[in-house]
Amino acid sequence: MEAPTEVPAPEQTVPEPTEGTATSDPEPTNSEPASAGEDPASGIDPTLLDAPEPEPVAPVVTRPAASPGDGLSPEERAEAMEEAYAARYRPANNPMQINVAGRLMFANIGGRDRLNGRMGGASVDVGPAWNRIGVAGTLTGFAGRVLLPPETGAELNALLGGGLTLGLGRLALMSHGFADLRIGYDVFYGAVDQRSDAPTVLAPQAEDPRFVAELTQNLVPHGPRVRLDLGLAGAGNRRYFHGFGISIGYQALVGSFKGDMPMANMLTMGLSYWMG
Repeated sequence: MEAPTEVPAPEQTVPEPTEGTATSDPEPTNSEPASAGEDPASGIDPTLLDAPEPEPVAPVVTRPAASPGDGLSPEERAEAMEEAYAARYRPANNPMQINVAGRLMFANIGGRDRLNGRMGGASVDVGPAWNRIGVAGTLTGFAGRVLLPPETGAELNALLGGGLTLGLGRLALMSHGFADLRIGYDVFYGAVDQRSDAPTVLAPQAEDPRFVAELTQNLVPHGPRVRLDLGLAGAGNRRYFHGFGISIGYQALVGSFKGDMPMANMLTMGLSYWMG
């Protein structure tokens, strides 16, 4: 029997170190190796030099939210707003400006001795105004039918007249509106006509014992007036402010300089325009 033959083990070959391969642990360095395609001299990737520039992004503007803790209570904010509007409407130099107030009105008229009726008309006030007072001349006209006492057999068909007026001036302007209280005194010319439904009033004549018709006499009533104009005011042109609203008022006719007329009360209501 042959003895077993030993097979020599294959030799393990150790690869020789190539250039760029460290045979021992590399010493620590502070720079990293440049990546592929990167210029080692500048450290910038050449592909980034040809990349398009990014589009500019518009900055986002944010408005700070109103903070409830701004230190002002609702009452203090309202007072600050009122002060700002007051400085705008009533400058410190208190200039004189023209003030105009116009109205379209309906009047309900009543009085003693069954005097009653209704009229419609218009009124306008024009005059100078300051921060806290205004002076104006007023022109007013009414037309309609007011039945005078039955014994007169007449009716009042028109009133045309005017007078002087005192107002609040620019003190009437408040924030976004106006409230103007005005007082005055008017004198009217009243056109009187014979009532169609009344019996003819006759009077004896000295030269003729028969009765003939007596002509109705026109009146000149007069009395005090008060009006309140309320409305909303616009921005205007920083010199004049304009407003539209309503007007309510009271006119008393306390007597007549010509003819005989009992005391009458006129309640008025209508639309108003304000400029000042």
